[in-house]
Amino acid sequence: MKVRTDVADMLRDGLTNAQIARHAHVSHRTVAAARTALGLPNCKGGNKSDPNIEEALRKRSQSTIDGHREWLGSVDGPGNTPVLRIHGVRTTAYRAAWIALHGRPPIGEVKPGCGQPRCVESSHLDDRPARERNEAAYNALFGGAP
Repeated sequence: MKVRTDVADMLRDGLTNAQIARHAHVSHRTVAAARTALGLPNCKGGNKSDPNIEEALRKRSQSTIDGHREWLGSVDGPGNTPVLRIHGVRTTAYRAAWIALHGRPPIGEVKPGCGQPRCVESSHLDDRPARERNEAAYNALFGGAP
C-alpha cells in the first residue's frame, strides 16, 4: 500500500487515527491501513497529557506555507477551540502557546489575531491587552473601529 507522505508524517508524530482522518480528509480505515503498512502500533485515543508545553504544541500542530501553525489536535465547543492537557490540566492550545512564548499566563482570553481559525502560532496570538492596543492603534490611524 502506498502511504501519503502527510499521513505518514502525522502517524510518526503520534497523532491519533481520528486526528489524522479529520486533518487529511481520509477515512479512519485508510489511516489504520497506513499505520499497519508502516508497522506502527495503534495509538490510544483520548486526551493525552504532556509535561512539556512546546512538545505538546509541536506534536499536535503543523506549520503552513503561509506562516500559520494549524492545530491538528482535539477541539472543543461550538467554535472548535483547540484544546490539550498539560500536566493533567485541560487548557486551550491558544493559552498554552501564549505561555510558551511569553513565559506568563495571558490576561483575559487568548485568540488568534491573524484571523486564521485554529492558528496556534505563538506570535499570532493576542490576549486582551494586545487586542486593546491593536484596536487603539487602528482607531488612531483610521479614525474608527475595524
